Amino acid sequence: MYYQYFQEIKDYRFSEHQILVFGCHELGKHYSGYAQTALHHFGAVLGQGEGRQGQAYGIPTIAKNGQILDLKAIENYIENFKKYAEQHPHLQFMMTEIGCGFAKYRVDQIAPLFLNAPKNIHFPFSFMTFLEKLYEFTVEDITQVWKSDAHYLELPQDFGIIARLPFKHTDQLINLPNIWEKYPSNSQQYLKLDEQQFVQLHHAIEKFKQDEAALFADLI
Repeated sequence: MYYQYFQEIKDYRFSEHQILVFGCHELGKHYSGYAQTALHHFGAVLGQGEGRQGQAYGIPTIAKNGQILDLKAIENYIENFKKYAEQHPHLQFMMTEIGCGFAKYRVDQIAPLFLNAPKNIHFPFSFMTFLEKLYEFTVEDITQVWKSDAHYLELPQDFGIIARLPFKHTDQLINLPNIWEKYPSNSQQYLKLDEQQFVQLHHAIEKFKQDEAALFADLI
């Protein structure tokens, strides 16, 4: 099953059909993280915890007494949200990493709770590893065949297909999710590079950056 994903929320100018989904306090104390963002930019309401509020939807991760909710309680709130999203197919819900800030849960604990979610929920890329079954691939001579431009890092596949990963020259590969898009493809398909090769590629790119910087320095 393939879900929808996004790289990052770049600005707060959502269309009227987009809804920010944020983790919150059961009593609607929206004072930090995306809860505060929802309050100031998306119409979230102080004093309201769960549910739709303006262009936002709150999923409680903090209890009324200020303690962190257990995963079962959070899952119950998530199930309510799934039902709401299913009942509103014309809306696009932009999910944040709920429970992974103040509540200190890990993405691998939260993301699986969204399995079988409606297709109109869009997830951060960090959720993908835990929602999809990723096909692991390898590449021959990986230190030589990689290509990069201002937007993507690319590795060759069979029959003119490439695996590509959003990448900027300032990025360190090792700090990015090891999730690659198969391109071109009739449908979204995601891949995972062999972990050892992922590290090898990281070192190759960093060496290239150093050599490039040294060459540029010599020309000055």
